[in-house]
Amino acid sequence: MTTDNNGMACTGGMADNPFASLAQGLAAGLACVWFGGCAGSFVLSGSEKVTAPFLDPAMSMQTAKDTVAIDKTTKAELIGALGPATVVKFDSGFEVWIYRARSADKTAALAEFVVLVAPSGVVKKTRIRPSYITRAQ
Repeated sequence: MTTDNNGMACTGGMADNPFASLAQGLAAGLACVWFGGCAGSFVLSGSEKVTAPFLDPAMSMQTAKDTVAIDKTTKAELIGALGPATVVKFDSGFEVWIYRARSADKTAALAEFVVLVAPSGVVKKTRIRPSYITRAQ
């Protein structure tokens, strides 16, 4: 229990619940994220910009695949030639490097270039997944 400036007992206020301000701040933050996400999701059809996944924006998926030599290209050479990738590491030591074209439209299934890197650090396999056209809902 706390008292006010006049010495009167106060109960049920924020002073009695130290988590009240935290809860209010969290609620306000979630509301901002929710409304901000909704405001940002309206994209006019045809205005989506696709971002190249490679250092050289003009490089195609096929050119990237032709640049990588199976059993020869190392991780350092991959970064040097193609740029950073999304990397998934496995307990076995293998890694999957994914170069995915990006678009403002999160529902678009864009092309990706996938590289399997062995524990030794050299490329073992590559593949290209083509983009697929999604239906408008």
